[in-house]
This record gives sequence, C-alpha cells and structure tokens, in this order.
Amino acid sequence: MSGIKRTLSGEDSSQKTDSSNEQPASPTDSPGSKKLRRTSSTSENELTTQIIDQENGIINGLSTSPSETEEQEVDNDIEGNSSDHSIVPVDFDNGKNDIFRYDGTIIFHTHIPSRGRDCQVSSEPSIIRRFSWTLITYLHLTYDNSLRTHTKSISLFLKCEPEKKSTSWSIFAKAELILLHRTDSNKNFVQKISHLFNVRSNDWGFHQLKSLKEINSDFLHSPDNTVRIIANIHADPPRNVEWDSKGQTGFVGLRNIGATCYMNSFLQTIYFTKKLRKAVYALPTDSDDQAHSIPLALQKLFYDLQFTDRSVSTKKLTRSFGWDKPDEFCQHDIQEFCRVLLDKLESKMEGTTMEGIIPSLFQGQYVQYVRCTQVQHESRVQQTFYDVPLQIRNNANIIESFRDFCKSEILTGENLYDAGDVHGLQEAEKGVQFQHFPPVLCLHLLRFEYDYNLCQNRKINDSYSFDYHLNLSEFLENSNSSSCSYKLLSILVHSGDNSSGHYVSFINPELDEQWFKFDDEVVAHVASSDAIERNFGGIKDDDGSMYNTSAYMLVYIREDYQKDVLCDIDLKDIPKNLIKRFDYEKKSFFKRRENMLDNDDLIYMQIILNTDFYIRQTFNLNEIIYETSIDFPNDKYYTRFIRARSSELFSGFVERLAHEMGVNLDEDIRIWIVNTHKINIGHQNHIHYHSQALTTTALTYCDDYDKTIIDLFQYKTTNRQIISIFVEQKIFLNGVYQLLPFDKNDDILVFVCLYDSQNESPLFIGHFLFSKQQSLKKCLNDIAVRIERPVSSSTKFIVYQSVPKHNQTHQYESIKSSNFDLPLSQALHPCISGTSIMIQILDMNQAHHEKFTTALVDYFQNFSNRQEFYFLNLDNLRNDYLFKLYLPMETSIKEIIRLIAERINYPEQQIIVQKSINSITQLNTTPLASSLHIGSEQKLKDLYSNMRNAATTPRKMYFKRLPFNYTELENRRLFRIFVTNSTRKVEKREVQFYAKTSSTIADFLNEIKQWIPTLCSKNGSQQLRIMELTLNNEINLPLRLRVCPDQTPIDKFDFCPKRHYHLEEICSDENGHNNDSVLIPVAHYTKENLIQISLEKFFPFFLNVIHNESFGDVKQRLQPKLGLTNREFEKYRFSIFNGSKLMSRCDDNMGRINLRELKSIQNVCWLGLELLLISNPRKTRKSNFSEKPIRIN
Repeated sequence: MSGIKRTLSGEDSSQKTDSSNEQPASPTDSPGSKKLRRTSSTSENELTTQIIDQENGIINGLSTSPSETEEQEVDNDIEGNSSDHSIVPVDFDNGKNDIFRYDGTIIFHTHIPSRGRDCQVSSEPSIIRRFSWTLITYLHLTYDNSLRTHTKSISLFLKCEPEKKSTSWSIFAKAELILLHRTDSNKNFVQKISHLFNVRSNDWGFHQLKSLKEINSDFLHSPDNTVRIIANIHADPPRNVEWDSKGQTGFVGLRNIGATCYMNSFLQTIYFTKKLRKAVYALPTDSDDQAHSIPLALQKLFYDLQFTDRSVSTKKLTRSFGWDKPDEFCQHDIQEFCRVLLDKLESKMEGTTMEGIIPSLFQGQYVQYVRCTQVQHESRVQQTFYDVPLQIRNNANIIESFRDFCKSEILTGENLYDAGDVHGLQEAEKGVQFQHFPPVLCLHLLRFEYDYNLCQNRKINDSYSFDYHLNLSEFLENSNSSSCSYKLLSILVHSGDNSSGHYVSFINPELDEQWFKFDDEVVAHVASSDAIERNFGGIKDDDGSMYNTSAYMLVYIREDYQKDVLCDIDLKDIPKNLIKRFDYEKKSFFKRRENMLDNDDLIYMQIILNTDFYIRQTFNLNEIIYETSIDFPNDKYYTRFIRARSSELFSGFVERLAHEMGVNLDEDIRIWIVNTHKINIGHQNHIHYHSQALTTTALTYCDDYDKTIIDLFQYKTTNRQIISIFVEQKIFLNGVYQLLPFDKNDDILVFVCLYDSQNESPLFIGHFLFSKQQSLKKCLNDIAVRIERPVSSSTKFIVYQSVPKHNQTHQYESIKSSNFDLPLSQALHPCISGTSIMIQILDMNQAHHEKFTTALVDYFQNFSNRQEFYFLNLDNLRNDYLFKLYLPMETSIKEIIRLIAERINYPEQQIIVQKSINSITQLNTTPLASSLHIGSEQKLKDLYSNMRNAATTPRKMYFKRLPFNYTELENRRLFRIFVTNSTRKVEKREVQFYAKTSSTIADFLNEIKQWIPTLCSKNGSQQLRIMELTLNNEINLPLRLRVCPDQTPIDKFDFCPKRHYHLEEICSDENGHNNDSVLIPVAHYTKENLIQISLEKFFPFFLNVIHNESFGDVKQRLQPKLGLTNREFEKYRFSIFNGSKLMSRCDDNMGRINLRELKSIQNVCWLGLELLLISNPRKTRKSNFSEKPIRIN
C-alpha cells in the first residue's frame, strides 16, 4: 500500500466580558434523528449487518463489489512491500487556505443594519474544520426599565453551517468577538463565547451587544461610517459529519460500539507505543481462534489501524475479552482498564520470545524507607509500579504532586516506629524515593475522590498544569539526568462528572509537538494549546459554569528511550503468516459478499423509525416506503436499509438489528411488519404490494420470529427487492423512557400529526397505541394530554384521516364530530395499524382573539391549490429568503401583505410586494405597474395566470418596506440607485427609492438622509450626491460620469437602459481640490475586442489627482477607496485613458501626474483598473460509570 500526501495551497481550495445575555439567535425545534450505527466491512470477518447510507449510495463505505485496487493490494508480493505504512505523511497548513484548520479569523466591517432579524447583515464566510462560519448582526429593540422606553441595540451572532447537510452534526467552538473602538484599541469591547453548535442551535451570540447610542459614540469608524468587528474562532473537530481522518491526518479512529470511549483512548495510546505494537505482532497466534484470543484480536486491531482507511471496530477484541453487549455499554475507569489489559497481555506473553517486554516498557521501581532519626537503623522495601498516582487536591502541577508523593513523614509521639529488639520504639522519618523511572511513564491524575457527606465519588476539576518536557531528577535516589527526562506522548482526557462522561486522547505520535485528537472515529490535527493548556482543568465557560473537562492520565516517553520505544514498523516486522492470514480473511470476506450479491434471494429490509417522519416532514407511512432498489439510491433523505436473505430466519435478522441499534430486543423495541391492506370495495379483487389501487399500507405486529422472511412477508422474491418494517422505540412518558402499553389482540398503532394554525403547517408528534373499542373522543383527549394541551368544555377537535384513493394516492377525509363518541373500529375507515390522522385543537373561548389562525378545514380545502413561496426583502444585500409560506392561489394580495407585516413587525400600509426579481431590473418607471400594496385587489392567481401547472420548486416573492404610506406612491416615481458598501466595493446593491415628482435632487437627497442616516459617516462631509453613469458603445468614449446637479427636477430625468445611478457621500479631499488638482473618473474595465466598462467590481467614481503626484501615491490613496486588501490590490493593472486610447501605464510607481495634459482632455480622461488574472480555484469538497470491575478473560 502506498501512502497519500495532502498539500493545501491556494490552488487546491476556493475557501480555505459580560455574557449575561448570551443565547442562541434562532433555536429550532426539529427533533433529533437517531441513526443506526454503520459497521465497516473492512474490519469484520463475517457477513454482518450492512447498512446502506442512501445519501452517499454506498454500502458500509465500500462499493457493492470488491474493487480492482483492493484485490490487487491483497495479491501484492509481501517481499515487495517493505516501506513503513503506519503513518501517512500529511502536510499541515493552518493558514486561511486550509479548510481543515482549527482556527481562523473573520474581519467584518458593516454599516449599522436596520431593525429586525429580516434586515440582518452577514459577513463573508470563513472555512474552519470544513464548516462555514459567518458573523450576523442586526438591530434589536429592547425595553429599558430604568428609562421606561424602548432602546436599540446591536445584536451579534456567530453562525456555523456544515459543508453537507446532516441531521445530527455538532461542533464545539470558542470565539472571541472584538468590537473595535474607533480611536483607542485599548477600549475595544471584547466578548467571548463557547458553544456546541449543532443542527438545532447553529448560531450563538448576543442580542444586546452594545446599545446603538454607544455604537454611534465610540465604535463608528470614519470615514466609511462602519462598525468593525473581528472574530477569532477556534473549533474542535466536528461530529457526525463526513470526515476523512486518514486523508487529513494519516491515522484512523476506533468506533465506539457502546460506551467504549475509555477503551478506544487507551488503545490508540498503546498503538503509538510502537515497541509494544511490534511485540504484539510477534506473538505466536497461528493456532489461535480470533473469537477467543486476545493477542490475535489485538494483532488484527493494530493491523487495521495501520493499513485501513476507515475507522476500525473493536468488536472482535471485546469478543476475545469474553464481553457481551451489556459489557460494551458499561463505561469503566481508563486507568483500571490500562492496568487490567497490560496485566492480561503480560500473562499472555509468558513463555514466548516477547516475555518481559511490558515490564521493560512500563515498570518502574521505588523504595519505601523508614529511617530512625536518633539511632543508626533503616528499613527499606523495594516496590514496582506501572503508573504513578498523583494527588490533584492542593497541588498545582506534576512537580508539586511528586513532591507530595515523596514527602517524608515524621513518626513520633504515639506513632513511634518499632526498630526491633535492639532499638525498640524510635522516632523515625518515613518516605518514598524513586530508584528507576520506566521508558513509558504513566501518570494517573487522581481526579476523583470520595465525598463522605454525599457518600459517593466526586470529580476534582481544579486547575492542574503539566508540561511537554518533564524532568524528575530531584525524585531519584541516585540522580541521573539522562534517565529522568521525558517528553509527553499522550494525554487522556475525561469530560463530565462521576456519573457520566466521555474520554478522548490527544497524542503526539512522533514527539515533534504535532498533536492529534482521537475522539472515537474522528481523528483531527489540533493546536498544542488544545491538547495541553486546555486540559489543565479549572477553566470556566463564559457563563461562569465550570468547563468540566480535564486530563486524567498522562503518558510520557523517556528521551533516552525515544528511538527504541517509537521504533519504525515495516511490513517486514509483521510475520508473513499473520499478513497472509489477514489477507486470506479479507479475500474470503469479499468472496462471501460477492456471492451474497449474486444470490437470487438477496433483499433489502427498510428500517423505518419515528425520526423518519420528522426528517421527511410527512406522517403518512405510504410516503416513506420503497418498493424497488431503483428508487432509493436517488432519494435525498437518509434512509436505513439492512441486507438479508429471504430464506433466513427472521429471528436472526432482528437480533442483528437490535445489536446494531444497541438495544435490548425484548425490552426496548417492537417490530411491526409493513404490509398491504386491501380495501374491499366493489370489483377490486386483486391484491398487490404497496400503493396500488384501493390498497393501503398497514402495520402488523410481529412476535413470531421463528419463520423465514419469505414466509413471514408472503411475497415472491422475483417481484420485490425491498420490504419494510417499522421499529417502535421507547418514548419519554411519565418521566421515564418506556414502550407504550400494548394489547396485541385489541390495540392498533396510529400515527398522529398536529396542525399548527399559526405557521399553517402540520407537525408530526409521534405514534399512539389505542384500543379499537375505545372512543375516538377518548383517544383525542389522550393525545392532548400527551402533548400537554389543556382540555376543557370549550375545546374543539378537528380530525382528518388519511385514506387511499383510486389514483394510487392518499387523501385526507374529515371525521365528523358526531362520530367522536363511536369506538375507533367504527370511527376510522379503515381501522388498521399504520393509519394516520391529523388533528387541530382549538379553544373556542380564545379563537376570536387569535390573529391569522387558519382552520384545518381551510388547509385541506386549499391543499391541492397551495404553492410554496419564499419571501425575500428587496433591501437585503444577501439574496436569502426570510420565511416561507404555503399559500392557495386564491389568496389575496391584501392577505399576503398582512402576513408579511405580522412577521416583520412593520405597518401594512408601508409594504409593497413584487412577484419576481425581473420586476426589480426594469427601468425606472412608475412603480404601480409592477408593485402591489394593501389597496390592491389582485390575487395570487392573477400574478401567475400564465402558469398552468403547479410549480415544482418554491416561487419567490419580494417585498419592500416603505418609509411612507403607500398612498403617496401616486405622487412619486421610482428611482433605482446603486448603493455600495464603502468598506468593500464588491458589496453593492441596487436600491429602490421613491422620489417626489415635484422635488429636486437636493430635496431627494435630504429625504434619503432622513430614511438612511447611516449613509453619512460621523467624520465625513455629511454631503450626499448622485452620480450618473452613461455607458456607451462608442470606440472613442466608453463611459461618461457626471454629478447630478442639486437643482435638477426629478421629473426632468430621462431614464434609459444605458444610464445607472450611484449614491455616495462626497469625499472630504474633493472639497479641497484647487488649480493644482483635477477630478477624473475611475472605472473597472475588461478588454476583448474593445474596452467595456464593468460594474461587477465597483461603481465608477471620481478621484482627485494632484499635479506632479507619483503614481505610487495615487495607488496608495486609491486602495482604501476600493476596500481591497494588499493581495487583491496587487492583481490590478492601472492605466490612464483618453477615451478608449491608452495614454500611459501606471505600472511604474515613480511616474508622475501631468496635470496640464489631463486638463486638456478632462472630459474624456479616466483611470482604468484591469484585473489581469481572474482566479477560479477548484471547489473544495465540502453512559454511565459502573461500579462493576472490568473483566477480561
């Protein structure tokens, strides 16, 4: 096998202290999804459960047949493979181009945003750990009790989004948010956050970072009138996302098969103790059975860690320990596991050539002495140790703990020492001295102590420091510096408390201070501070709570033994017979899998859980199941499948299923078979599988596991490739997780959805088990109690049931309230397990107080005519929708505007809507032709009258907030003007303004200053102007730029497609230009056959150039106006043009401005900026502790 190497460069990736109000910006209530654990086939001998990840179209991370590359690797001559493959060389570049880096910085300059979440402004993203990180800010209105009025504050949040969508991703990060003071950096406002970002809470920050008054007085920067923020982000490796550990670090992780994180952490540590690994490889295991041999299982584990590309399972190792499933789910103390495993391994090495290797690596020696102080008598007892227990309490670091460990004690008074018959009782000094420290020194930090008040252990999370280099010479009886100098190899860290927690290990494999975090399956490169300083303990989070993570074990390597302990391991160091055995097992596995794939009775068993209804936003079982294998590979939702043979016993299948889910088959789950229920109507006499005419999907409870799958499901394998089961799991009921009470002879399983009238959408709430003899009204009351909705005499239920139709679909029919008193067997049609109902619960006493409440009956009446609409704010720079609505095409524009006003908290009379972006790019004309307001009589169907069929994708509708009542539109005309971010010219947008037809440009500018006061910077000129740009196709003059005179009447403007307008504040240096300076236009251009002005980079503007000024000085003043970094600015070529004719290149910074020459051609002279190289880099890919002792057979 050959190693792979990754070098990140700019061409490889396109992106590379009051916290009382810290809180998430937008918490979501979407339920979490519990996934079945996938089992890597590369580490298993047998054909165990294979789960297909539908999102990636793979089986266990492998192709459906053995690849030629893998087969070729297996057949390679062993003698020809002598290189070291234990470490894949990887180049680490923690710069901004490294998308796997662990920290990064966001520099965010923004104008003060408008009020409301819909007006939020976002920074450019920064890619850290393959996640996109952005800053979000907006204006927040809060009530000040002291002032008895509402005040405005700036809100700031850090948002995290994964590269690929996942239902259970998480990533922990710390960030330092710095609000820059406008004059004094010592007065910068700093806030720190630490948060576990996940799918439910993907942003975190502050609703009230600073009041708007403080921002304006201390934090508004001139001359661009911006708030400047820096975010320094430090992120841990993510969880539950695609993460190529081998490709990014050269190492692979170990899968957690229950609660085995403690075992995984220690196994990774001893794996990198290479001398021990080499000794394990050398153990004779030819006649051993892997299921019962610890040495052979450990050999296989080390071999997989060294040569596979995916995380490795420890199932075979735990099986060799004699463990069953409960043992795997019982978390133990890592130091106890270390001691038991090494003892067991040492006993296994007895009588072999490797005997004594473990003591030679881990065993040290010390002497306990008692020395009389008055007579010449001393008692010495030598003892060995494999680890040193160090007290944390009242000690600050390792050295203090060793001094405490070796501290002598005076035996006096009633505690005199008995020195024998000669000397009798004597005062004596008792202590410990080390005689020999081992090559591999394990330090056990005593983080847990017994609390006699609570009668239980408690964790000590006090700060306790340790260094990368450790010298213990002062503790040796005969000091020798060469035998007591150590380097830190591994830090085993515990998070949590005495009752629960999680272990990870930080390892420095080559003792070169390159640290890696091993967190079960995930391996990632981390900073040295993350590995060492962050695990001292005693750290508090920003909210004042204790950061309950700290080092628990430390493993040091003696420097004089470094080369010996960390020796190279090549294939030649692994016995040939062992390699042949593992290769043979691999070939056999592939052969068995290939045979299984070719087997005619191969089927896919679809596993349906409650979480599937949440993820797919449906509550109809019929919409989740599949019939053929052609359907599911393209499904965008995560779907669980298990391969099986139709001829195998169902008992074997469900045992594998329970094993993979980590549950008890008899106590934690129930199995329901998905079958087809025939509706007995008229002439329909044929039974078909799933979704055929007048049949519906139903569930049948299964408790007979002794039949074969083909007999249990009663189908022909030639007709069907996929069958389905629903796995009923425990729910949280009455304070505990439990299965619902069930009478298999009378109860049916019903899926229930609650209609949310405010959001006009259904919400799946789970499954229920009801007696068919129970009345529907009693069932509805039980549902209300489960979801904690009060029921009274004024409560009204509206119920719909999903029923099959002739067109092979399901529709919803209303159940009359007069049938509520009937038993379910009569109220539901059909009354079968697997049926679905949707309910709405109304309190009739409060219904008239609720605004915009839609009844369920209206929802279904308009269901077939409903369309999904995305609503976007025209004034928002980012083209992201703010909310979505499902609306019937009969909805009036008045109702739409009322819905918008409710959601953005803005007056209805000051909102207009447009149906598409095309209306935005029209000419500056009277807006009534394309904009609709609260007074409009149109309906949605009038806007989309030419659309015959329903849209397959959501339609977009744009709205704009007016600073005046819509009735004033009759006396105003639309003025489309570019407004550019003065910090970065690339961030520009075209904004719609409405100017009074009777006003002048000066009146219009005064009105804009009232609407948007932040356009004028605090230290700027406070004067606005409108620039008119006319683009020509003329060869002699590609553009004309002029300032619109203040006294020009608005109604005199002649708008045309070639004219564009830009609103800007007049620069202070332009006010001071004199006879020795001249204003010339600056524009970005591209040149193909002729020069063309481009507005993609920035809008043309005037620049004041001074006579005899050097080109270098001109560029120096130009760069801040463009808002470009040095690196970006260096890519531009500067030229002075006379119309379309090049006058001079400005590449020579020493060139000078000839004012006389420029003034002679002032009307056609302009400074052109050409971007020579347009970069287009490739896109990057985006438990409880147990008191039970450890048992190893």
